[in-house]
Amino acid sequence: MSGLILTNAKIVLPDRIINGAIVLRDGKIKKIYEGTMFGELGGIDVEGRYIVPGFIDVHIHGAGGADAMDNSEEALRTISKFIVKHGTTNFLATTLTSDKETLKEVLEKIGKLQNERIEGANIFGAHMEGPYFDVQYKGAQNDKYIKPAGIQEIEEYLNVKPGLVKLFSMAAKGEGALESIKYLKENNVVVSVGHSGISFEEVQEAVKAGISHATHTYNGMKGFTHREPGVVGAVMVNDNVNAEIIFDKIHVHPEAVRLLIKAKGVDRVLCITDAMCATGLPDGNYKLGELDVYVGDGQARLVSNNSLAGSVLTMDKAFKHMIELGYSIFDAVKMTSTNAAKEFGLNAGVLQEGKDADIVLLNPDYSVEMTVVKGEIKFQA
Repeated sequence: MSGLILTNAKIVLPDRIINGAIVLRDGKIKKIYEGTMFGELGGIDVEGRYIVPGFIDVHIHGAGGADAMDNSEEALRTISKFIVKHGTTNFLATTLTSDKETLKEVLEKIGKLQNERIEGANIFGAHMEGPYFDVQYKGAQNDKYIKPAGIQEIEEYLNVKPGLVKLFSMAAKGEGALESIKYLKENNVVVSVGHSGISFEEVQEAVKAGISHATHTYNGMKGFTHREPGVVGAVMVNDNVNAEIIFDKIHVHPEAVRLLIKAKGVDRVLCITDAMCATGLPDGNYKLGELDVYVGDGQARLVSNNSLAGSVLTMDKAFKHMIELGYSIFDAVKMTSTNAAKEFGLNAGVLQEGKDADIVLLNPDYSVEMTVVKGEIKFQA
């Protein structure tokens, strides 16, 4: 694989920004040089733009007219090609609550493209959102398929392809829940609490069993009150739980985002999009799985009851929203890349020699100028 050199860049390291050059070779960051004298290396003069680690989205259903639940490789490729334009270099293709056979077929398609060289962002695995949820907090999940968790069925999902399912969201409710959490954890799957109305105490038990992640915090979960801290309270007080947040300024008030970051610290919050197929498309009628959705004013809502149904957010916008809220570029990088890379064991998420060459070139307004995946330019504005 040939190399790529980007010079005259503002390189965002974990603790400082340097002016310099970055050399990418064989899919890795080969060398980072500080100083302006490296113009003679050749390569591309990026004219003082920022270089940051590529964004990592661990919760995305679709984009560009395609959905993971379309059950086709073509749909997954479409999502990958769309989100790479917005700086995402790695993602977990996310399923919805559905029947077992469909879910296994969808996982099979994701498995075929997992870590393969495709046109856009890399699919590093699958996130199973459902079907073990709480009907009361179903959000835009189809209650026709909601059921209690059971190890036997989970085993079937994990057997589709070992190492494919990286994240599993569940309500952690009812008989079989704690055993299922332990089983998933033993099989190296990150288990997340989501679409759940269980009590604070029940979440504490689930955390002991192995829950270490929270699905779109605040949304689809029992809220916080001073007498029953609920799922939200439990997420905030457990230091070993990483919290997803959909920061589109619609799902969660910016000050509630700030409160979450104050409670968790910037090392425990992950920006996600929870994007659905209409992302990047005009307002109108769409589907989320089998459910009808109307998109207008930047919001995706179920036709049946006006519930929010995923988002039309992109990771570059989430990054920009963090900066606008007053967080440093270093903190924004952590919450859009570093934290996810650390949680899921990716050799990415930080600009360092030897890491995967998954990087994004940002303009001064934080719009994406170029995205590089494993050393290959996949998008250039």
